[in-house]
Amino acid sequence: MFDRAAYKKAAKAQLKGRWKIPVLTTLLIFALASIFYGALQYVFSDGFDAGVKAGDGRFNFYFNNSVADSSLYSVLYWCVTLAIAAFALAQLHCHMILSAESRNITFSDFVDGLNQWWQAVRGYLWLCLWLFLWALLFFIPALIKYYSYSMMFYVMAENPKIGVMKAMNISKELTRGYKAELFVTDLSFIPWIFLCMISCGVGLLWFVPYYSMTRTNVYFALKQVALDTKRIRIEDFQ
Repeated sequence: MFDRAAYKKAAKAQLKGRWKIPVLTTLLIFALASIFYGALQYVFSDGFDAGVKAGDGRFNFYFNNSVADSSLYSVLYWCVTLAIAAFALAQLHCHMILSAESRNITFSDFVDGLNQWWQAVRGYLWLCLWLFLWALLFFIPALIKYYSYSMMFYVMAENPKIGVMKAMNISKELTRGYKAELFVTDLSFIPWIFLCMISCGVGLLWFVPYYSMTRTNVYFALKQVALDTKRIRIEDFQ
């Protein structure tokens, strides 16, 4: 049985007295994203017109070819995005510990999660590829597949050595028959999103850990259901 209220209640209990690292890692991720995405937008918004002027003491890039501008922007944008994906997977690693264990986590747990950076990069690219292909059909199929693949990174966070394609296949099994419930669960967070908007984004520091912990609890519940119904085996995670 999918008990959305129980998963959210458990998330609050798991975070009680242990908000520090989840909030700090959320702040770190948002700060890095804001700095690097902002820098890209600022630099490329002028198309590198300034160039390098003798005697002005500044180092500015100059490109005459707008295609080169666009290509370089795309490469740098994806580099930043993939780096953020690695940090996000490391944060999920922390939430796995918070959900499964009673101990307080430390920043070193987050650093340990960064060891999966290459897995995060491959996983994000693989996910984007499949969502793009489904989006070619229409928005609705892509949305359905998004929820089908939504447990993929939780599988990876719990099982650092698992393959990306295998993690996606396990996610499809875990979410089979529960995609509508996952969608409704996301809708239940809309009031929190409004609160984040009212607080000029400050509320995101607490919303993101709460949402992620809820999703982590959902993952463990769906995993247990899939094991009990023998849709997956414990060996599939190894």
